[in-house]
Amino acid sequence: MAPTKRKRDEEQKDVEMESASSASEAETNSDEGELVLASEDDDDDENEFIQQSIAKRNIKDGAELLKKTSTVKGKGKAKNELGGGSFQSMGLHPSLLRALTLRGYRTPTPIQRSSIPTLLSNPPRDLVGMARTGSGKTLAYMIPLLQRLGGRHSGVYGARALILVPSRELAVQVLKVGRELSRGWREAGDQEHAGERDESGPSTSANALRWALVVGGEGLDEQFETMANNPDVIIATPGRLLHLLVEMSLNLSTIQYLVFDEADRLFELGFSTHLTSILEKLPSSRQTLLFSATLPKSLVEFAKAGLREPKLVRLDSETKISADLRMAFWSVREGEKDAALLCLLREVIGVPLKKDLEQRGAERDKSTGKRAKNSTAGAGAAILAPHQTIVFVSTQHHVAYISALLTLAGYAVSSIHGTLTQAARTSALGQFLDHKTSVLVTTDVAARGIDIPILENVVNYDFPVGNRVFVHRVGRTARMGRKGWAWSFVARDEVPYVLDLQLFLGRPLVDKVSSLTESAFVDSLVLGPFPRDALDQEMEYIRGLDDTNYELTTMRGVMQRGTKMYNRTKGKASPVSYSRAKEFISNGKWGFVNSDAVHPAWKLRSIRERGTPEQKSGSTLVEPTKTRESLLESLARFKPSETVFEIGTRGKTAGALLMKERRRALSKAASRVPLPLVNSHQAAAESSGDEGEGVQDVEMADERDIESAFGPSTTMSKSKASKRTSFKDEDFYMSHYQKDADTERGYSLRDGASFAEQAAQATFDLTTDVGAQEAARRQSQLKWDRKKKKFVKGDGAGADNVKMIKTEGGTKLPVTYKSGRYDEWIKGKGRGREIRIGETENPSATRSSMGGKRWKHSKVSDAKPLDKLAINYERKMRVMKKQAQTSDAQDRGDAKGKAKGKPGKGQLGGRWKGKSSQKVKNELKTVDQIRKQRNLIQRRKEKNARASRKGKGKR
Repeated sequence: MAPTKRKRDEEQKDVEMESASSASEAETNSDEGELVLASEDDDDDENEFIQQSIAKRNIKDGAELLKKTSTVKGKGKAKNELGGGSFQSMGLHPSLLRALTLRGYRTPTPIQRSSIPTLLSNPPRDLVGMARTGSGKTLAYMIPLLQRLGGRHSGVYGARALILVPSRELAVQVLKVGRELSRGWREAGDQEHAGERDESGPSTSANALRWALVVGGEGLDEQFETMANNPDVIIATPGRLLHLLVEMSLNLSTIQYLVFDEADRLFELGFSTHLTSILEKLPSSRQTLLFSATLPKSLVEFAKAGLREPKLVRLDSETKISADLRMAFWSVREGEKDAALLCLLREVIGVPLKKDLEQRGAERDKSTGKRAKNSTAGAGAAILAPHQTIVFVSTQHHVAYISALLTLAGYAVSSIHGTLTQAARTSALGQFLDHKTSVLVTTDVAARGIDIPILENVVNYDFPVGNRVFVHRVGRTARMGRKGWAWSFVARDEVPYVLDLQLFLGRPLVDKVSSLTESAFVDSLVLGPFPRDALDQEMEYIRGLDDTNYELTTMRGVMQRGTKMYNRTKGKASPVSYSRAKEFISNGKWGFVNSDAVHPAWKLRSIRERGTPEQKSGSTLVEPTKTRESLLESLARFKPSETVFEIGTRGKTAGALLMKERRRALSKAASRVPLPLVNSHQAAAESSGDEGEGVQDVEMADERDIESAFGPSTTMSKSKASKRTSFKDEDFYMSHYQKDADTERGYSLRDGASFAEQAAQATFDLTTDVGAQEAARRQSQLKWDRKKKKFVKGDGAGADNVKMIKTEGGTKLPVTYKSGRYDEWIKGKGRGREIRIGETENPSATRSSMGGKRWKHSKVSDAKPLDKLAINYERKMRVMKKQAQTSDAQDRGDAKGKAKGKPGKGQLGGRWKGKSSQKVKNELKTVDQIRKQRNLIQRRKEKNARASRKGKGKR
């Protein structure tokens, strides 16, 4: 009875459903448009409801997970780990939250707190993020990426995320962060204890995310294999990625998540053509993100990225650099930078020598009774932590020379520059990270995005051109709440760049401080010289190295020639900064002219490490030492007033008279030149720089205190307080300078542009100019191109609207150039067919097989012709003739026999191809055959073991 009743109820339900469907069809026919709109709204509401349910479930599971983690570690409820503004409140997947917790990321940084909810919103929204270095920008885009991809591999061919970075080292670092966070991803209901660290199972699973690292300097075959492995996330540099896209004819229509990391560097490195070509292959529905430590506010220069109504998250625009960073600027001459570097490493930073590291490592091994694999590396973590130093230079010739000099001086040195192979760069950076070396000499290749734990010192051997470069260089230290020092050498020609930096940071530039504390080097830019005695000692030491190592002199000459070429092409500072620098230097500031002052940082280190100066030198030796230093300084900076035309002539020769008239004319011209126009920001910086010594220890009132005392109408900002003497009503006076002009000029990509770029912008629109007409005529003139075998316009570069790019070797090639390397790789070892986006992977195939069969040999080659002089030539000819007749008989076989599936007359058929089963050789050996074979082998062994028969004759 029960089955019959259940069947009857099901039939009744089917009838009711049919009636309901017929009614709905009638309503659809009556008003079809309204129903379509309603269904779309229902789908949107349903998707939104599902997303909200998943987020609520993740928040609940994340709270339980954090409670378990706190219980495992013996603590109560962790502060700021639960509730609003935490990772748990963002609705992250429990596996992702667990990975963040186990790696120490418990509280989001301001950039993460502002970016992650926006990136996880529905529908996805584009974002432009700016925050100072060390603020956690990598996690700000990596966490939403893993959340959106679900932490699992997709079985459909096509990458889902693309991260573009400017350097190889940054790409490797981003790959490491992504793999660590995605390791151990588990689905709901498969959670393990939060305190467990055993993640070996999911990390080796076939469902784990697949990552592809596409950078220059690596072999193409390995990257072909990586891209054929169907990666989910591609981390690439623009040049090599475009090369692979063209070679492999890849389709990026499945990209959902696009990230420009260090975006300003990407757009200024000459990758505009590469980026444009890559963006053309991306879908319009993607989510685009731009992250950098320095971004212009207007975003005009980033219009090519194709953002759609992006949200701007611009944090720390006022501070620009970390508050834990101490800065010191040393005034040196160009020829004394080598001695200044050795003096800084030895006397100020105190970097230990390589032999000291080995000795301490041997003592530690002796005390523990164990022998480490590398004694230098074993002792490095404890010894080098406060002394590890990065030295930034301008060219690769500087890297070679400085590395050789420091190695001869006894330091453990690593070096990185752009022309090294990727393996060499990775090895050098790895040695520095493992504390095997104490000094890393590099160019700006390692200035962006590289996270080096417990790095305290950064040295600018050559002062950077552009404020953004300075921010990125010094951002390698003082990260994540740790303190650090930035030491910069400033030559006479580099003072204008320091003045531009002063306006950009908004801090006074002084040569003295009122109190020798580290906080004094945070609030102001302190510029001063080294002691003369210390520099002279290091100069003598370098001369001794030159006498024993002749290669050092050769490398120095190459470096000096490279410096000249670099100075010709580097960008220029603002004109006002050049005028101010000339004035300040002539007035004897900062130790560039005869001065017996010493940088306060030198005194600070002496007091902290060696006691007070009185304890070290004694009161009776202070005055003679100062007199001697001033004498040496005056001799070093002596400049004769006479020229070569006036030496020994007493002003009677024609050359002397000419120089006299020339001086008179120059003095008149100088008197007629008006004072340079200085904007309000520069005047405020100068006034704060002059008054910095007197107000160093005075505690300034903030806006809240002033408002509480005088009311809101009398509240005055710091900039207004510094301009009290101007007597201008700010409510009715509008300056012709933008309020944040100095900051935006420092963030701009054109900051520090080369002379060629500045000259190219200074053009005149003169239609009657003969030179312009001649240039236009030459550009439109047709020329015969021997390689293209046709007439082209101009020089042929970019003719026929072909975009040209530069390869790694510097060769210009069209964007669509295809060398055929990938086709050869496909056919080389039977790797299968090309990748087709949208197809489903074959689960039974291996990763490297691309869905096809492996080791399938299909090559057919003709047999060698028979040798007529061979003994069995006639027998083989008879066999071949018989086989030919048999094949002809098979071709002419009986149609009736073929129809029945039987061989025709004269045709070989059946199981044994015409032979009887008795004549077919059996491959299985009998017991007697096996015994006979063993006996034969034994007799051969005994025969080979017999004694020699020489001298006994033959039997």
